[in-house]
Amino acid sequence: MQGIGIEHYGEQPRLIDIPLPDPATGEIEVELFAASRNPLDEAVAAGHLAGHGEFRFPLILGFDGAGVIRRTAGASAGFSAGDRVFGQFWAAAMQFGTFAEATVVQARPAFGALRRIPNGVSFEDAAAAPTAGMTAVGALDSSRAASGDTVLILGASGGVGAFAVQEAKARGIRVLAGVSPEAADALRALGADDVLPRDADLPEALAALGAAELAAVLDFTGATDAVDVAAESVRGGGTVVSTAYGVSDALRAQNRIVAVEYVLDEKPARLERLADALSAGAVRPVVSREIGLEDALHRPAPPRDGLRGKTVIRLR
Repeated sequence: MQGIGIEHYGEQPRLIDIPLPDPATGEIEVELFAASRNPLDEAVAAGHLAGHGEFRFPLILGFDGAGVIRRTAGASAGFSAGDRVFGQFWAAAMQFGTFAEATVVQARPAFGALRRIPNGVSFEDAAAAPTAGMTAVGALDSSRAASGDTVLILGASGGVGAFAVQEAKARGIRVLAGVSPEAADALRALGADDVLPRDADLPEALAALGAAELAAVLDFTGATDAVDVAAESVRGGGTVVSTAYGVSDALRAQNRIVAVEYVLDEKPARLERLADALSAGAVRPVVSREIGLEDALHRPAPPRDGLRGKTVIRLR
C-alpha cells in the first residue's frame, strides 16, 4: 500500500510503500476516498506529539479522512462492511494514517472518533470536517455563549474559524469577525453578522456596532496581544477561549472573566454534533483546494481570497 509517511521524526514526508495488516479484533479496514490536512499532521512528523500516544514506524501520516469499510473484525461498534465513515482516525499505537489508499483502525479509535457519513455529504466534505469542525464545536461549547449573545472570532478565515462562524450562527449567536478585507464577503456569506478590519481600534469598532460587551472571544490565531485587547470588551463573567495558546499569563491570572486554552475533547460527542450539523446543512467545510496524493508532498501557496479553508486530498 502506498501513502505519505516518515520512517523517523524530523524526516521530510515522502511516498512510501507499507503492507496493510489484516484488521484485528475490534478493528476495521477502510478504503479511503479522501483525507484532509491539519497542523496536527506536521506536529506528528516533527515529533512534537511523541509523548501523546504511541506512534510506530514507518508511520503513514494523516488523521482526518473518509471512506468505505471493507472489513471488520469482532466487535465493530455497530459498523458493517460497506458503511461510509468519516472522522479522526487516531488509533492507539498509531501507524496507519489517512494519507493513503486504505487504513486499519479501531472501530472506536482510542484518541479519535468515527461515525457514518450523513446522507448527502460527499467524501471530500466529510474528510475536510472532523478535526476543524469538532474543535469549533468544542470551543463554542466551552465559551458558554448562548442564543442572543455576541461573540468575536479571531482567526475566522481559517479552517477552524470558518466552522466556528457557521456553528455559532446556527446557535442563534451574533458573530463578529476580525478579518482582512479580502475575506470579508466570504465570511458574511458563511454567516458573520459584521466584520472588523484587523487594524481597527477594537473598542471603537465594537461600540459603533452596538456590541461594546461581548459574551465571549474565540481565538484561533494565538496572537496574545490581540486576545488581550479583545478580552477587555468581554462582559464580566464572560469567556475567552483560545485553541492556539493565545491566553497570556496576565489574562489567565485575572478573575473578571474566564480565560481558557481549549484542547479538543469528548470527540465522539463532538463528531456526532458535527455530523448532525452537516446533515442539516447548518455548516459546510470551506475547501480551498483539492489535490492528489503526490501533490500533498508540497506545501501550497495561501489562497488569494483571504479564506484559508481546508486542503482535501483525493484518494480515489
